[in-house]
Amino acid sequence: FAPRALEHYATALEGTVDIDAIRAADFKVVIDYAYGSASFAMPKVLAKLGLEVLAVNPFVSTAGVMRADLDDHARAVGDLVRTSGSQIGAVIDPDGEQLRLIDDEGHVLTDTEALLAVLTLLPGNLYGDEVALPVNTTAKAEELLAPHGIGVRWTKLSSSALMDAATEPGVGFAGNQDGNFILPGFMPGFDAAATFVKVLDLLAKQAVKLSDVVANLPRTHVVHEQVVTPWDHKGAVMRTLMEQSKDREVVLVDGVKVLHDDGWALASPDTG
Repeated sequence: FAPRALEHYATALEGTVDIDAIRAADFKVVIDYAYGSASFAMPKVLAKLGLEVLAVNPFVSTAGVMRADLDDHARAVGDLVRTSGSQIGAVIDPDGEQLRLIDDEGHVLTDTEALLAVLTLLPGNLYGDEVALPVNTTAKAEELLAPHGIGVRWTKLSSSALMDAATEPGVGFAGNQDGNFILPGFMPGFDAAATFVKVLDLLAKQAVKLSDVVANLPRTHVVHEQVVTPWDHKGAVMRTLMEQSKDREVVLVDGVKVLHDDGWALASPDTG
């Protein structure tokens, strides 16, 4: 990051959050940069927010990145959050795209918990009336948003599809269950640092603890299974699923998603 680029990044991010609200919350946070590029830009942003910050691995190191395990990083941050009395912790992956959140009790949120927590906090603070989510996202996401008049724009599973949807009018947020989030008002791409600041903004405005948000999340249960199928049989499999599901509601955004009274099943061919 060149100095001018850093200043532009910080200024642009200021326009998407309420700096005064974050300052007033007087947050104490723990951030693990995982030896990645966010260590260049994030300190300048955090300095404007009046945070007390415990920074971990705040430098770029190729060797550190090569041996990094984000799960290990997150557990260590959880310990630091508890012992330091911090309100929130985060791990930002070396590429600056994936965010792991840790609540004030030191609990490492699963990627699904993190997505649902952000969606819980969004109503009243969304610049738009839709969020974009991959079609394999838990149905609980839609249930959380519907009472607030916020719709879901379902996308294909690919990152590019989610980013494309984030550029559409009315979409104020996008995210998936892999710890990737997009703030369209800031930039239509994954940015863990910006998302972390937005989470601080949402927590400050609603005067809630992340642990309380997590405690009230709906329970989810999603099972993934891979079935090896010859490439030339995949079309037949999809057609058979369609025929067998003709009496049910089907979503064809990516593969065949069959809706049931108590859940859904998605069959999606691997195009990789």
